Amino acid sequence: MTKGSRRIYTWFVIVVALAALMLPAARAFGAKSEVDKLKDQLAALRKESQKAGDAYSKAYWKLDATNAKLSATNKSLSTTKEKLAKASARLGNHAAEMYRQGDVDYLALLLTSDTLDDMLVRLEYVSRIGEQDADVVAEVKTLQAELVSEKAAIEEAKADQSAEAKSLKSKAAALDKKLKGVESEYAAVQKKLAAAVAKQNAGRPKAGNTRYPAGPNGMVFPVQGSYYYSNTWGAARSGGRTHKGTDIMARTGTPCVAVLAGTVRSKSSSLGGKTIWLTADNGWEFYYAHLNSYVRTSGRVQAGELIGYVGSTGNASASAPHLHFQIHPGGGAPVNPYSYLRQME
Repeated sequence: MTKGSRRIYTWFVIVVALAALMLPAARAFGAKSEVDKLKDQLAALRKESQKAGDAYSKAYWKLDATNAKLSATNKSLSTTKEKLAKASARLGNHAAEMYRQGDVDYLALLLTSDTLDDMLVRLEYVSRIGEQDADVVAEVKTLQAELVSEKAAIEEAKADQSAEAKSLKSKAAALDKKLKGVESEYAAVQKKLAAAVAKQNAGRPKAGNTRYPAGPNGMVFPVQGSYYYSNTWGAARSGGRTHKGTDIMARTGTPCVAVLAGTVRSKSSSLGGKTIWLTADNGWEFYYAHLNSYVRTSGRVQAGELIGYVGSTGNASASAPHLHFQIHPGGGAPVNPYSYLRQME
C-alpha cells in the first residue's frame, strides 16, 4: 500500500469511527421520549372518538337552534294574540258599530245641526270614525294572517324538534359507545403516562400532590378519561342566551380534577346541577357544572387533584353526560376555554 493510500485509508477509518459514535446521539436527539409516545397514544385514542363526537355536536346544536326558534315563535304568537285581542276590542265600541252598519242618515245629520259649524264638525267626526275603523279592520286581518303563519311555523318546528331529538339520542348513544370502547385502553395509557412523568420528574422539587400531569400551559386537563369536545363558544342558546363555556363529553363517573392549585366551593342549581367553583392561586376562576357527584366540596386542592365526577345534573340531558367548563381570568368575565384546553392536553 502506498503512502498516499495509507493516508486515505486512515482518514476513512476516522470518519467511519466518528459516524459510529455520532449515530446513537443523532438517534437519541431525534427519538421521542416515553412521555411523548404515551401522549401520542392518548391523542390517537381521542381521535377515534372525533367522528362520533362531531356527529353528536352537529345534532345537538341543530336541536338547540330549533328549540330557540320554537321559543321565539311561541313568544311572537303570544304577542300577536294580544294585539289581535286589543284590535278586536276596538272594533266592538259604538263608533265601530256605526261603521259596520254603514247606514248613516246624512239628512238627519243636516237637519238636527244647530249651526253650519256644528254640521261640519259632525260630518268630520263620522268621516274620521270610518277611517280609523277601516285601519283597525285592516290591522285585524293582518294579525289574523300572522297568527295562522306563526301557528304553522310552530307545528313545523315541533316536527323538526321531534325528529332532531330522535337523531340526537342516536348520536349520543354512538358517542357513548365509542368513548366506552376506548375507555379501558385510555385509562391504561394514562396510568403509564402518569408514571413516566413521575419518573421524568424524579429528583425535582415537588409542586404538590399532583395526581395527573399538567399540559404545556401548566394546567391539568379537567376531565381525566376518554372524552370529546369542540369549540362551541358563543353558540346561540334558547332564551336568547349564548354558550359561555366548553362542553367536554365523557361517560358518567369520569374523574374531574382541579386544573390548578387553589380553593374549591360547591353549589347546586336547577341550571348547572352540582357545580364547583375553583379559585386558583393566581386569581383565575374555573367553573365545573353538571357533576354527577363531589369528591371535594370545599377547601384547598392541588393541581390534578380529584374533585368530582362527570354527570348530567341540572339541565343537562341524561343521555349525554358532560362537564360544562368555564374559565374566568382574574375572576372576571368568562373567556373561550377551547384554546386553553387544547394546551392542557
